[in-house]
Order: sequence, then structure tokens, then C-alpha cells
Amino acid sequence: MPEAAKVAAAADSATMSGPLVPVMGGPDGAAEAGRRWEVAGAVVRAATVVSSLLALALMVSAEQRGELSLLGFELPLYSKWSFSDSLEYLVGISAAVAAHSLLQLLLAIRKLVKKAPVIPSRRHAWVIFAGDQVRIL
Repeated sequence: MPEAAKVAAAADSATMSGPLVPVMGGPDGAAEAGRRWEVAGAVVRAATVVSSLLALALMVSAEQRGELSLLGFELPLYSKWSFSDSLEYLVGISAAVAAHSLLQLLLAIRKLVKKAPVIPSRRHAWVIFAGDQVRIL
């Protein structure tokens, strides 16, 4: 097979790219590039955990005080997050998001420490993606 035909065949066969597909250029380059993607994913998971816990803490500690003046009478008003059913639901959902994010972060860190692929297959990537979408809803 002529050299030009080999190059053309290689170019046609390499139609997919991204963090789940090995990078051309040798096993060391592919492993290093894949590792960078996995570490970046763990950093994003850590940021998700921190932001979820921060939102949860802000919602749980939220309270408001004020006064209502009605026909010359001053009525004190006080509200706390536990007085609202919808905010209780939101706090529960935020706690579930924080727990899911923490679990995914711990699993990713465990695989990074073992030097195993964090996302071993395309099917596993789709499962994680679907879980993240359900968590958002």
C-alpha cells in the first residue's frame, strides 16, 4: 500500500476525538492527556460540592426580621426557612445534590489514586451524564 493511501486511511478512520478517545501520538501522550482531563473533572466535581454546600448553608441559616405598620400599630414580623414548605423542599434537593456530588468526587479521587481510568467506557460516561442531568432537575 502506498504511503499516501496509508495516511488517507488513517485520517478517515480517526473521526472521533475528545476526552474518551485516546490521543494519537503514542501511549505516553495519550495517558498524560487523559489524566489531565480526569483531574480537571475531579476539580469541577470539587467545585460543585463546595458550591452545593455553600448554597445549603445559606438556605438553612436564612431568616428575616421586620416590622409592619398597620393603623398605627407596629407588628413584628419574623420568618425562617423552616416556615415555608417550598423552601424545605429546596433545602432537601440541595442536600441531595451535595451528597451526589460528594459521592462522585470520592469515586473519581479513588480511581485517580489507583491510576485507573475515571470513566472506563462510553457507556459509563453516559450513565454519569444521565445522573448529573437528573440531579440538576
